[in-house]
Amino acid sequence: MRRSSVLIPAHNEVLTIRGIVEAARAHVDRVIVIDDGSTDGTSKQLDGLDIQLIRHETNAGKGRRLVEGLELAFHEGIDQVITLDGDGQHDPESIPNFLQCADQNSDAFVLGDRSAQMDRIPRERAMAIRFGNFFIGWACVQRISDAQCGMRLYPAAMWKDVHVPADEVDRFLFETAVLLHSAKAGYRFVTVPIDARYAGFTQRPSHFAPVRDFF
Repeated sequence: MRRSSVLIPAHNEVLTIRGIVEAARAHVDRVIVIDDGSTDGTSKQLDGLDIQLIRHETNAGKGRRLVEGLELAFHEGIDQVITLDGDGQHDPESIPNFLQCADQNSDAFVLGDRSAQMDRIPRERAMAIRFGNFFIGWACVQRISDAQCGMRLYPAAMWKDVHVPADEVDRFLFETAVLLHSAKAGYRFVTVPIDARYAGFTQRPSHFAPVRDFF
């Protein structure tokens, strides 16, 4: 049986992080949380949980923490890693659907897909998602229905084959760059529908700039 891990980079997620981690832990062998310089007590909320917590004093950005966590998990023998945001935007109860999809599509890159609920996404974000879907899909020569969704399943075999240059992992660049490089390496994308969770959840303005970050 494949060993699975959930990776959650977190920055100031004191209101949501414990519930997300507890729910995720029920579905996988291991949960890794990387506290990226939080100042609100995020790490303290995880006291007593059976997880691996890595705490950094300085904020390096989501991309660098994702790479750090993926490298750690795969180096220690995990077969597949599901990434989640720490703010409640991704429902941990969708994890079994990702695992099932991976079982049916060995070594494919499994991407969360909110496109069926685009009407729930704030207008500016929805426009940015559509922009990214078109141009990133064009560059990957594959149809992509939700290029900016951070809930994904990374298989170990793909990670070993795909090299994302160091200058393409800063902040939010990584999640776009890894699509481009995995497509270049010949990996296909499969999708799992997930809820677009915005209303009632703690959300901050997106720092992803679709034109600048894509180019």
